[in-house]
Amino acid sequence: MRENMLSVRKNKEAARKAATEKVARIMVSTAVLMVTAFAVTVFAADGGDAITTAKNLLSKAATAGGGLWAVWGLVTLGMSIKDSNGPGIGNAIWQILGGAIIIAAGVAIGALDLTMATA
Repeated sequence: MRENMLSVRKNKEAARKAATEKVARIMVSTAVLMVTAFAVTVFAADGGDAITTAKNLLSKAATAGGGLWAVWGLVTLGMSIKDSNGPGIGNAIWQILGGAIIIAAGVAIGALDLTMATA
């Protein structure tokens, strides 16, 4: 009976590890694709617009990264609630809040006015 319970637990842990690794690979691939797509815009900009374009790229990247971080926190929260894992729930909530802060930073960067005053 005990061996059966240990076998079931190991199978669950292996399945969770495989799912986590798959989601991590998808997130990294998405991040690489996003950076590649935004980099084309930066290198195609004129000299005067390069700073504004770089600022917009940084803003979009921070917003997207914060969104991915928050979504991963939601996934972790769901798994922790399912397993009744108290510390995991707390860590997931902090991760979601961290993602929200990163999103807010990205929005704040996008709102910066970088025009130089010509007097």
